[in-house]
Amino acid sequence: MCKELQPFQVMRMLNDLFSRWDTLLGTYGVHKVETIGDCYFVAGGLFCYDADGMVVVRDRCSGNRQPDPHHARRVFEFAKAMLVEASAVPLPTNGEPVQVRVGIHSGPVVSGVVGTRMPRFCLFGDTVNTASRMESTGVPGGIHISDTTRQLLMADEEAEDCAAAAAAAVDVGGGMGCWTATGGIQVKGKGLMQTWLWSPAS
Repeated sequence: MCKELQPFQVMRMLNDLFSRWDTLLGTYGVHKVETIGDCYFVAGGLFCYDADGMVVVRDRCSGNRQPDPHHARRVFEFAKAMLVEASAVPLPTNGEPVQVRVGIHSGPVVSGVVGTRMPRFCLFGDTVNTASRMESTGVPGGIHISDTTRQLLMADEEAEDCAAAAAAAVDVGGGMGCWTATGGIQVKGKGLMQTWLWSPAS
């Protein structure tokens, strides 16, 4: 795309797209970590409230900061909303709706601020790398997730009462779409990984 368009045209499209996604963050309870080029990186379950009501980074070593049992579902629901918003943004090359690849993986990360100039809150770890692999091996207009995330989504579905979830305006599972097992993909440094692809209903 950058070969066909002026830089300001690409930036204008990305600003429109990213601004739409930014407005969804609070709705789904996910945290925007950073954007790198055309990559939009979010995480779920990073934060909780301490005894004083202050927002703090979750620490699994602390007794009162257990993992958010709904973090996988929050990110998945956000991902579905991302696809909807992307479809409302036209490509400047041909006017067709934007289609994005989304990748999700669940696991531990290390967070912190690195460097002394333009300090930035960052996440590190194999979980980040694997999520990136899920994105790069996904398909436009779909959500590619690891089996780890799929198991968390299934457990969340079983634990949550569907009526209560509907009252909270949260879509449980893969509603309005379908899951397909990929049969496994080769991931550098990890070998064959079982993964799943969610595609919206046509």
